[in-house]
Amino acid sequence: MEDKLRVSQPKAAVLPRVPEEGLVNSCLEGGPVDSRVLFGREGPFVLDLGAGEGSFALAYALENPWSCVLAVEKKISRVRKIARKAQQFDLKNLKVLHFSWDEFLKDYCKDSAVEEIHVLFPDPWPKRRHHRRRTLNMESIQSMARVLKPGGTCRFLTDSRDYFLWAEKLFSLSAHFELKAPSRSYPESLFEKRFKKMGIPCYQSIWEKKNP
Repeated sequence: MEDKLRVSQPKAAVLPRVPEEGLVNSCLEGGPVDSRVLFGREGPFVLDLGAGEGSFALAYALENPWSCVLAVEKKISRVRKIARKAQQFDLKNLKVLHFSWDEFLKDYCKDSAVEEIHVLFPDPWPKRRHHRRRTLNMESIQSMARVLKPGGTCRFLTDSRDYFLWAEKLFSLSAHFELKAPSRSYPESLFEKRFKKMGIPCYQSIWEKKNP
C-alpha cells in the first residue's frame, strides 16, 4: 500500500495546562517540537506513548542519561505521578506531556525528530466492534513514520495476541517500516513485570523506519 508522509504544521488549539515542574504542555503552543525545544539540547529523542504510571519512562531515563525521554499520558493522576518521580530522582532528561499521544504525533511533533517510540500495553479493545477505538491504526502509524528519523524504531508490546497480530498487519501495510529483530534489552514496565509473574505471555515487535 503506497502512502505519503504528511508534513507537520503548527496547529492552534486550546492545550491542557498543568502547573507542575517537568511538564511541557506550554511548549506546544509554539508549534511542533523536538528534543531541542523540550530539553534545550539535542539528544536521542525517545517517546513513551501512553506512559501509564511511568515505570518504563523512569527506568529508561535512569539507564540512559544522554537520552531525552518524553512520557505522553492523558490521565492527569498518572501525569502527576510521573512528574513527582522525575523530580524525586532529579531526572533532567525526562519530561511529561499531558496529552493524547495520537494527537501529539499528528500535530505537535517535528518531522524526523524521534529516535525511538515505545507503545507498551495499550488498551486492546478486544471486542471486534470496539477495534476502531484502538489508538494504533493506520493514521497513527503514518504519524510515527513521519516523526521518526530514518533508522528510528517503534517498539510495540502487548499481552493481547490479537492486538499484536493487528499491529503486525498494519505496520506491514505501511511502505515506511520493516520488521527488525531485537538487538538490545529494555527496562521492564510495571505491567510487563506483573504479566510475567502471572505467567501471561507478552508479544513484542520492533519496526524500523526505512531509509528513503
